[in-house]
This record gives sequence, C-alpha cells and structure tokens, in this order.
Amino acid sequence: MKPVTILAQAVGAWLQYEFACNRSNLFSERYLSVAIADALNAIHKDEVRSEYLHPVLAPHKTGPGRRPEVDFATIRNYPAVTSVVESKWVGSDGISAADVLWDLLRLELIAHASNVPAYFVLAGRRKHLEKFFASKAFSGAPTTQGKYRHLLKIDYRSTGIRVDSPNDDRRRMFRKLFRDYQNVSFSSRISISSPALYPEDCPKFQYQAYAWRVLSPAVPRFMPHNNRAYAR
Repeated sequence: MKPVTILAQAVGAWLQYEFACNRSNLFSERYLSVAIADALNAIHKDEVRSEYLHPVLAPHKTGPGRRPEVDFATIRNYPAVTSVVESKWVGSDGISAADVLWDLLRLELIAHASNVPAYFVLAGRRKHLEKFFASKAFSGAPTTQGKYRHLLKIDYRSTGIRVDSPNDDRRRMFRKLFRDYQNVSFSSRISISSPALYPEDCPKFQYQAYAWRVLSPAVPRFMPHNNRAYAR
C-alpha cells in the first residue's frame, strides 16, 4: 500500500471512529496527531517527532520568534529525518491559501535537501473540503491560456504551480512568504502526486482525509533576492 494511501486511510478512519463516538466537537488540526503519528510509524518504522525544527529554514531564522518547524518528522539517526509531514484542518471558515502554499514549499525544501519523502495531509468535514476546493483562493486566477493552477492536485486537470513567475494573486502571497528567506534556494515549481482520499464517499456532514506526496522535480531553483518579484 502506498504511504499516501496509508496516511489518508489512517486519518480518515480515525475521524470516522471519533465521529461515531460523538467527539467531533474536539476536531482540529492537533486532533489528527495520533493518526498521523501511528501511520508514519507503520510506514517508516522510525521514531516519530512532532514540531521538529525545519532542517533548511531554521538556520536562517534570526531575531526573536519561534524558529520554523515541520509538523511531523521520522528520525532514524538524529538529527537526520527519514520523512516529514505537514497537516491542515479545514473548518467552516476554510483555510488560508498562503498557509497551504507555505506548507508545500517547506516540504519541498526538505524533500530536495534530504532526499526523503514529504507528505501533505488535509482533513475536514466533506462539505467544508468541497467548499474550499471550489473557492477562488484554491483555483487562483486563470492563466493567459484560461487554465487554473489549483493549490493541490485533485483531478487529472490539475497542474503544478509556478513559483518563480506566478500570476499576480499568487505573487503577492509568495512575496510575503519569501520576505525573511531571501537567501534560501526554492524550487521554481510546486509539484505533488495524485491524492489518496478516505473515505471516498460519505455524507457531506461527515469527515474525509486527503494525502499527497510533495515532489522535488528536476526544475531550476532560485533565491528570492535574485528574483525581481520577490527581492526586498
């Protein structure tokens, strides 16, 4: 079974079970931790840690404030990671497109630097997920060819997101994300696998989980300070 399938099934089944036990009022991103940690342990057989310092971005953080972290990492020979996961919960108010983009970018950095699998997990009530997938924030502005570059790959029409030269709506988001990381080498394109979903069909008031692998494609990389759109 593919790791993304294990992650989606573990989280989706956990939510179904907890919903049946009348605990859905507790659901949040943090509530997914048990299922994600158990799935990672089953996949990689390594120690699982949460809120693990981001191995690429943390050394670049200066001044006050918390250093960048990744939601979950598996560790075999500390401090090297063997896999990483970021997760997001979609509630009635949806989620920030910028937050999703930042998770994907940070996962790609680790996948590229450490050559390890990086996964993104998204979960929530089915009707809230579908509302997010149908939103303008998710689709982005159309390209000159009339195509949409969805934040996440949800069907065969979905394509990667240009990072070095996106449309204006995404450019504004990236500019803020890159502000404090001008000397970090980012991929020029976000690319992810097809999703795993569990359960594939359920009433709109119940809960689903998606999982993707974030890829590190063989495309040019750039530093924001060398990009006219992002240089401070």
